[in-house]
Amino acid sequence: MNYQDLSIKLIQEQYKLKNSKSKSILVIIGGIELTRKNESIKKLSELMDPRYLKIKAEIPNRVKENKLIWQPYINDIPKNGQIMFFYGNWYTDLLASTILNDEKIQNNAFNEHLKRIYEFESYLKNNNVDIIKVWFEVSWSKVKICTKNIDIINKIQRVPRFTWDDFPQKKWKTKTLYNQIKTLRNRFTHDWVIINSENNIERNTQFSQLILKHLKLPPVQIKNKLKYQAAPIPSSLTQIKKSEISHIEYKKTIKQLERKVADVLRYSSHNVVLVFEGMDAAGKGSSIKRIIKFLGLHEYNIHSISAPENFERLRPYLWRFWNKHSTNGALNIFDRSWYGRVLVERVEDLINPIEWQNAYEEINQYEKQLSDTNTIVIKFWLAISKDEQLRRFYMRKNTPQKNFKLTEDDWRNREKWDAYLQAASDMFKYTSTDISPWYIIANDSKYAARIEILQTILHSVQNKNLGHLENL
Repeated sequence: MNYQDLSIKLIQEQYKLKNSKSKSILVIIGGIELTRKNESIKKLSELMDPRYLKIKAEIPNRVKENKLIWQPYINDIPKNGQIMFFYGNWYTDLLASTILNDEKIQNNAFNEHLKRIYEFESYLKNNNVDIIKVWFEVSWSKVKICTKNIDIINKIQRVPRFTWDDFPQKKWKTKTLYNQIKTLRNRFTHDWVIINSENNIERNTQFSQLILKHLKLPPVQIKNKLKYQAAPIPSSLTQIKKSEISHIEYKKTIKQLERKVADVLRYSSHNVVLVFEGMDAAGKGSSIKRIIKFLGLHEYNIHSISAPENFERLRPYLWRFWNKHSTNGALNIFDRSWYGRVLVERVEDLINPIEWQNAYEEINQYEKQLSDTNTIVIKFWLAISKDEQLRRFYMRKNTPQKNFKLTEDDWRNREKWDAYLQAASDMFKYTSTDISPWYIIANDSKYAARIEILQTILHSVQNKNLGHLENL
């Protein structure tokens, strides 16, 4: 197929994808710079409409223990209908960090980083992202010819944004760096397309034909990974215990706890994520107020989650939560969360059963990766009785500064009380793990519930920081 025919087919398929928004395409590029892999992307841009090809090409990120290796790229994950090229990506980050003789990465954590990458890519693939991984290969004999014809060190240094000051550029003069990259890439390129780069025309043609092939492929049919069985509804959701506590005792206890919680959160060596779920009027907002009472404004972020916006619906479901996790020690509080996937979206039939059933495992993997990168996830379900909810609804209706909280959706959701109880019960069954268990808090009595929530946070954070918070 000549370039003119190839261009016609590529543009036709490109516009079909753009208009149908049936999936997105993410192309991950690998290989040393001497393969001229950038020329293949440039040629493809000439053959297609370049306005609708997005390219992310940046200096590699140094891999850090407390940061998910894919986190720097989340804002650039393509939405349905888009084609994105990651000229720099999580693999180049891992390679570059390892080559800098970081023994911890090379010997202990390399495979763990790969595992997180594979889980992340698997999630993307199951959510309409077609991932193409291409490694541009070149022989050592070709590298030797290139380094003789050009001063490779000076050439790289003239483009400082694509290198690090301490990157071992001089190793290109020997076979050391070439062999090191080849050994490392052999550990993860088993599912990549390998393109021989020594013939420019063949390289460019093969790459363009690969993109055309994937443009023609239909979206992946999602398979059900779970043998779903409905969970029994626990009595903690149906028989709400109302603990009595005097106002005087409450005031004394809550103030002490608020200060202690603020201190352990402020000095914790871990990032902390708090998740609040529950029926409408369950007391999520008032509970959050007590947690942040003695924290500075810079020490926490509150994320109030509602239905996804249209632009968020064009990306994988978890995408809108990925950039809400800071790694600078700030507390992140979610008033509703990613669990909407298995609660409201399930109950309202906004997604099919395969999607919400697969979401359990996807969420567990997500929280496991957060835990592995120094984050404590503490999840609360605030349980109230149906009678107590009705009482709070009427109180909101008759209180001027609160009546804005009561909406038609609240009354409509109340009609689906039993469906929400079942969805919550299944959620506990499939997503309450040793790493991040669910805490069901009886909240017909707000005083007792607030104290229990603060005590749970205090103990959870202290247990993860043994030896670190002894003097508080």
